[in-house]
Amino acid sequence: STIMHGSFDPILVALSYLVAVAASYTALELSRRVSRSDGRGANMWLAAGAVSMGIGIWTMHFIGMLAMTLPLPYTYDPWITAVSLVVGIVAAAFAIYVASRKQRDLLRIGFGGVLLGCGIALMHYTGMAAVRMDAVISFDPTLAGISVGIAIAAACAALWIMFTLVDTQSPHLGKLKLGAAMIMGIAICGMHYTGMAAAIYTPKTKLIAPVDPSTNIWLAAAAGIMALIVLGFTHLTIFFERLLKQEREEHQRAEQNAVRLSDVLDETSNEIYFLDSESHRYVHVNRGALKNLGYTMEEMASMTPLDLSKDLTIAKLNERYRPLRNGEESELRFEGTHRRKDGSEYAIQVNLQYSTVTEPPMFVAIVTDISEQKDLELQLVQAKKMESIGQLAAGIAHEINTPAQFVGDNTRFIKDAFTDLTALNDSYARLFDAAKGQTISPELIDQISEAIENADIEYLAEEIPLAIDQSLDGITRISNIVRAMKEFSHPGGKDRESMDLNQAITNTITVASNEWKYVATIETDLAADLPAVVCYQQEINQVILNLIVNAAHAIESGRESEDEEKGTIRITTRAVEDAVEVRISDTGCGIPEEIRDRIFDPFFTTKEVGKGTGQGLAISYKTIVEQHNGFLGVESTPGEGTEFTIRLSTVSENPITGEEAA
Repeated sequence: STIMHGSFDPILVALSYLVAVAASYTALELSRRVSRSDGRGANMWLAAGAVSMGIGIWTMHFIGMLAMTLPLPYTYDPWITAVSLVVGIVAAAFAIYVASRKQRDLLRIGFGGVLLGCGIALMHYTGMAAVRMDAVISFDPTLAGISVGIAIAAACAALWIMFTLVDTQSPHLGKLKLGAAMIMGIAICGMHYTGMAAAIYTPKTKLIAPVDPSTNIWLAAAAGIMALIVLGFTHLTIFFERLLKQEREEHQRAEQNAVRLSDVLDETSNEIYFLDSESHRYVHVNRGALKNLGYTMEEMASMTPLDLSKDLTIAKLNERYRPLRNGEESELRFEGTHRRKDGSEYAIQVNLQYSTVTEPPMFVAIVTDISEQKDLELQLVQAKKMESIGQLAAGIAHEINTPAQFVGDNTRFIKDAFTDLTALNDSYARLFDAAKGQTISPELIDQISEAIENADIEYLAEEIPLAIDQSLDGITRISNIVRAMKEFSHPGGKDRESMDLNQAITNTITVASNEWKYVATIETDLAADLPAVVCYQQEINQVILNLIVNAAHAIESGRESEDEEKGTIRITTRAVEDAVEVRISDTGCGIPEEIRDRIFDPFFTTKEVGKGTGQGLAISYKTIVEQHNGFLGVESTPGEGTEFTIRLSTVSENPITGEEAA
């Protein structure tokens, strides 16, 4: 008998290697999937992986067998071929299972490699047994043994690679898996083609010309494409499963973050309110708000902001929400008051936003209790006022001392005059007694004449009324100064109160007279019909004082000598629409344009040390604009003077703009 020798199609050999690499890469990825799953998920991945990887390895062997061309036709027994496929699937399942275990050591690798290598060898030789041809197939025991050894070595190497890469988190993991798959593909092909080389084909009949290999090529190509499709579908499944897992994890993280954020928002001391954009009812309120207000969530669900703010109306509420609804503003910040369930009130600062994330949209309000801040601000303003009073004390003392001095002088004059008049009265009494007794003597007449001359009755009759009027005027001036000081320095309350701005201006002019009287004259044009303003009186008094003192300092700094003519400070008030306006102008040095935008910044000053701290205008701006929603503007011409304009609303809390104040 003649031994047949076959040849191999290089294209199909290359295709078999490609399928081996794809199957190996799939095995590496599936082992990671199984190791990271548990329970039913791990079993499903193991089963799906075993099928796809088993089909891949089996297809590689099948293509490798089809790559061989012999001078005799041959076919395959379908049942035995199917058994070889089952053996491949079982071997693949074993490989994935072993590689996904948590306990990994060399002993397990070796034991698993022997079993897996034997399984792969069994699959190969079962596939060889399925070959049907008119020849006897035998095997070279040496090469067959080498092929089994290669299978075991390849299996051990594959398991070690799987063990190594299953938990690897390297950024180059894809490249590592591809390189490992190429190495595993070489080992698998090496085992297969060594096994093919071990086969000895002895024909039973006369050899004929080689069979046309085109049929094998098409069959191998179809098998390879199907295997690659199965492996590709497996990778697509892995890819989409990874995306779904990432989405689930992100969703879980989002839910956890939402729960955590909800807990944080619930526990924060700030009050957080979610309001229905149509009914204005509270949809949700955090625990901080419930604790501070004293209401339950059930009670709050039927309430609106009108129930918490006594001065709020539905018209004011809609007007406040309008810029957010129209998209003119993304956030509003304002101050107000909240009324607790027990009736007590506290100051608040509100950050209001319009959220369109929900349907229907909601208003979200973050409210901060600023009662302590308000107390500190009141203390700061009072301290600033007392500081101002301290700085004005010398002038005020002088203002009181001048009338007190001439009141004292006039009182002493009246006392002396009273002594003279008493002596004259005594002389008249003696004359009267002598007249009744008809004993008037020339000496008595001389004494009376001397007393009349000493008393100087005509002079006293003229001067005493003047002295009395001057004294009363001095007492009135002292009384006015004391009253002005008392009203100016009164600490005021935490709530807004009705205030007569004209009287406040008059008092401040009196208190600050020593600051301006030597450098300026004050002209006032105070509207008699000026409506009262509901405001924080203490703060407004401080603003007026700051502006008058600043005007005096500006005039003083613009004078070249003390002999120069005094400047002028002009103060006017008037009612405009739904507001009152105060203008304080001076003929001082003016404000340079380059620093005009900074004059309201805290601690910014151009005055010399000891004359300014840079707090006066900053406090004034905060008081007028932030606390009262008013307007404080300035116009200045260097070398000519400056004018400050204050505008305060009399009917609403809506902010007043510069255009309205113009």
